[in-house]
Amino acid sequence: MLSGGLAETPLHGGLVGPTFACIIGIQFRNLRKCDRFWYESGNPLIRFTDSQLAEIRKITLSKVICDTSDEVISIQRANFDIPDPFLNPRVNCDALPGVNLELWKERITCKVNDLSIETGDARRTSPCVMCTCTKEGPLCQSLKIENCFHLAQSFSRQAILQDHVCKVQCAFAFRAFPSVKTGENRIGFS
Repeated sequence: MLSGGLAETPLHGGLVGPTFACIIGIQFRNLRKCDRFWYESGNPLIRFTDSQLAEIRKITLSKVICDTSDEVISIQRANFDIPDPFLNPRVNCDALPGVNLELWKERITCKVNDLSIETGDARRTSPCVMCTCTKEGPLCQSLKIENCFHLAQSFSRQAILQDHVCKVQCAFAFRAFPSVKTGENRIGFS
């Protein structure tokens, strides 16, 4: 197999033929797929956010060389290609995009409306919406209301009507029943 692979005509723009190109491609795919710390992982506990991935993807080897070298002032955009005034011009290091490290700052709290939620905690932000603070930001979900009358005992009529999720789920209760008793108060639904 080795001698047959070496005897193949190289692919256009490549150094190896179709057999070795396939083997090398499969190997690199498997390395990436099986690396649980690969930066594009789908695991929510170790993955980067979409904005962090966008920052990573915009950095180039040329910018890394500029940032880590003492004497380099200008460099070609594509570092592995020969400099060319038109196709691969030399540019100042300052002209190359850098990484915004603010996106990696640890989130301690999330702000939803005027409510602060600690990372990992979940709180009701309105009568029918629950938000959880994650390291990527707040994740809010609509609550399914089983009993609109119990909801009316905990929240005011105005708060329920201002919440679009509640309005959809409990509109029938506001039209069908004249009032609901809540402790000392009566809340009208007319």
